[in-house]
Amino acid sequence: MNTGFYEIFKHKLKKQKEELKKELEKAKSDRRKDWLRHQLKETKSLQKTVKEMEKYMGVQFCCPNCGCEL
Repeated sequence: MNTGFYEIFKHKLKKQKEELKKELEKAKSDRRKDWLRHQLKETKSLQKTVKEMEKYMGVQFCCPNCGCEL
């Protein structure tokens, strides 16, 4: 697996999550429903890709309290 784009994907995922939060803060009647559905689908796909890359790279996240792997 090519992990060269890991940082780019991670940054894009963070940006998409921020945009989704902004959109979800709006009233239901003001939301762009088609855009929201498309963004959620794309974000889930990108999140899956980033997790696969992290698993391949051996990146482990530990709980700051107990030290267990998350």
